[in-house]
Amino acid sequence: MKTRHYFVPALDIGDILPFVIKKKKVLSDQFAEEERAKGELIKFIVLLERQFKQPIHYVGMDVIGEKNYERFLFAKGGFLEILTESPVAINAHFPERKTASAFKKALMGTLSKLLAGPGARLFIDSIEVQDQDDTSLTVQKWRLLKEIKKS
Repeated sequence: MKTRHYFVPALDIGDILPFVIKKKKVLSDQFAEEERAKGELIKFIVLLERQFKQPIHYVGMDVIGEKNYERFLFAKGGFLEILTESPVAINAHFPERKTASAFKKALMGTLSKLLAGPGARLFIDSIEVQDQDDTSLTVQKWRLLKEIKKS
């Protein structure tokens, strides 16, 4: 049996998504920043759910190596994970191209409502459906991009 895997990655190099967690020097400020970002993430998911026209269920958060992953399940199959550290990485995974394409359209519509400016258009236009033969965003690639941003 041959299985297929379709995914929709989006990488916010410009830190324009409102739910990016920005590093703070004071611990209490960091907690407040994480709460702010969580509220913005919830707004994003509510808009995305409306655009995608199916329920999105929160699975929980994992912290792996100082990286916060927020995870969600789609009611009709597939899952979404969002790395909320800069640069924010969104990855949605599906067993069918049709569903991945519908998600891509919903994600682009959601982001068009949330973001403005030339950087936003570049970010939104970069979103594509990929399959298992394409190169996905790995943690190693994310770390490399994070280091490049610091320099």
